[in-house]
Amino acid sequence: MKTDRVEKILNGDQAMAYGALASGVKLVASYPGSPSAGTVQALITLSKTHPFYVEWSSNEKVAMEMGIGASIAGRRALVCAKSVGMNLLIDPLMALNLTPVKGGLVILLGDDPGGYGSQNDQDTRPLASFLEMPLLEPATPLEGYHMMQEAFMISEKYHTAVIIRETRGFTLQEESVATDLASYPDVNLGFTSEPWRFVPVPENAVKKHEALHHRLSDIKLWANQCKNNHSSGNGVRGVVGAGFVFQKLMDILGDLPQEDFRLFKLSSIYPLPEKPLGLFLKECEEVLILEEIEPYVETHIKALAYDLGIHTKIYGKQSHHIPGQGELFRWQIQKALVNFLPGFKPNKAYSEENECKERPSMKNNCKDEGYGDILDVLQAAGEHVDVKMALIGDPGCLVTVADRLDAKYAIGSAVGIADGMSKTNIKERPVAIFGDSSFFHTSLPAICNAIYNQSNILLIVLDNKAAGATGFQPNPGTGKNAMQEPAPKLSIEKIARACGVKWITVSDPDDSDSKLKTIFQEALIHDDLAMVIVNTKSTLEA
Repeated sequence: MKTDRVEKILNGDQAMAYGALASGVKLVASYPGSPSAGTVQALITLSKTHPFYVEWSSNEKVAMEMGIGASIAGRRALVCAKSVGMNLLIDPLMALNLTPVKGGLVILLGDDPGGYGSQNDQDTRPLASFLEMPLLEPATPLEGYHMMQEAFMISEKYHTAVIIRETRGFTLQEESVATDLASYPDVNLGFTSEPWRFVPVPENAVKKHEALHHRLSDIKLWANQCKNNHSSGNGVRGVVGAGFVFQKLMDILGDLPQEDFRLFKLSSIYPLPEKPLGLFLKECEEVLILEEIEPYVETHIKALAYDLGIHTKIYGKQSHHIPGQGELFRWQIQKALVNFLPGFKPNKAYSEENECKERPSMKNNCKDEGYGDILDVLQAAGEHVDVKMALIGDPGCLVTVADRLDAKYAIGSAVGIADGMSKTNIKERPVAIFGDSSFFHTSLPAICNAIYNQSNILLIVLDNKAAGATGFQPNPGTGKNAMQEPAPKLSIEKIARACGVKWITVSDPDDSDSKLKTIFQEALIHDDLAMVIVNTKSTLEA
């Protein structure tokens, strides 16, 4: 096979994309969310010169189901989702784990320690043991490039979906990676009808669960041999660095001689490499676990030590040696090492005052949305007709006016929450405010529920014709697909009317504040469910 290996400086996002390309990925599906969206953007560019399909799906669950379909057809598929998006995948994944996959199926999971672009500080690693699916985490872009390829091979060898976790900090790292731009393996296992393989039902669920445990036993054997897990150094004190945190640790240690302590680089987070970890624990009297965000690895290593009858003292988040939430900064690791390793002096010093240098720079895609002005008009309309409101929003660019909202939870949740409030005889008029991407994401079932149960709420759709907060990626209402090619443009108004919404008014970006105020006034005094679709000014700019 012809090869054209080229050294390229890649960040974590790009390394994952090139790793998927080198694996012969045939389908890529995702809903915009950071971290992980950067990998999809890179793959969109690569798909112009390589034969694979990529899409921005209407939500993460649909993206996962697209990947499952490609796998059943015998092709390799990559599904990308951020932490809160992964929550939406649990439903199909809790059945997928029982059905041996065919084509390689990899889930790129982007966690966001510190909640820089998320509504929570979620550690998604515990889902791996809940789902009983292997989870890997690279320390560097180069390792990520190779790990993506290994994940596809593991998936097909052990017939399981494989999760690769990355963090926002990982995606910002850059490293020289030797990529093969010419070769693109055409992996096609083909589709054959196999009764019951992809059909979990009550009659076979327990038997399939037993088979899953047999596959996990084989995967544990692989984890024990995984070269991405390794130990080094000497001494009776040890330090475990999990995933990207290991690279932060190495930034502090540099080339310091490891004569008085041992290191364990951990990349296979679930299942743990029990044999090499067991040997490491036996060689140490005390071990410090470094990880983000929850004490997930710490808890599992403690359980492993107990099972093996090893009495090594294990420290970490539960012992308050490192913080129990948020991003783990290098100065915090340095402080923990100074307290844990007698006489330790870092190769490079980090300080709390310089923490900002480690924090990611955030591009504000929402600065021109004008949502504050829209809420000003809405507030004025409410005062004019003497209607007090309870404002419930969705994640996205509404974060720019979060201080004016009464509640904001998951994407697609505003309608259901407002509807629930309306059933309590609340004096205020519940108003659900959400974007066009939220409408197509998961708001539609809640709208149908509100119509079916004859709710009296006001729905305000802020239509950007794109997913504004994550970089104006297209959605079903944009009229373009992920490749920016013409695509069917779904009408929010027509879909809402088909769902049973009878009172709908659509405003234009050029409407004056007085005209918009009049629209809001009419909607607020309407007796039944009402919807106002506001075409925002950023619609034209996007």
